[in-house]
Amino acid sequence: MGFDSFDRSKKGLTNKRISRIQEDCEGSCIEKNGRQGLQVPQEPVGTGLPGSAYIYDTTAQPAIPNNGQVTFNTNGNITPAGFVTHVPGTAPIIINQTGTYLITYEVFVTGGPNAFALFNGNNQIAGSNYGDNAGNSTKNGQVITTLNALDVLTLRNIYINPIALLNVTIGNVSVISASIVILRLA
Repeated sequence: MGFDSFDRSKKGLTNKRISRIQEDCEGSCIEKNGRQGLQVPQEPVGTGLPGSAYIYDTTAQPAIPNNGQVTFNTNGNITPAGFVTHVPGTAPIIINQTGTYLITYEVFVTGGPNAFALFNGNNQIAGSNYGDNAGNSTKNGQVITTLNALDVLTLRNIYINPIALLNVTIGNVSVISASIVILRLA
């Protein structure tokens, strides 16, 4: 039987049969189990991340010593307000909410070998140390870690020698010399 000989007038009967089968199945399931099925708690839709912060620097930092901290002169978007605390022009970032965080950073290094890591207080955060043997390029690092309210986060030079962060101006626009993104995942 081809599509040409299909009688479309019988379509209503087919739909009625499918509806009756579906109703019979639902009725049978409810009678058998005594309930309609497993109820799953509903979470609000579209709540997004619990918090995020973007903090950056547009200045040259010519000689960050071993264990020296990278400073940030600008607070970008921090949502919600008070999620983290940072005074522009300083290094420490105070975490105000306990949770699991994804933290990424980028530095624009000039010169030779370099290495950076994130610290919680005076303790290096495991897995946050990145570096290489080349200069004059951006270096990235990232880590997922658990932080507590009032923990103090810093980005530090962990290379034995001082490291310089570059800032350049291209077409009257200062390029970012260092930045950090903090996302609270849970």
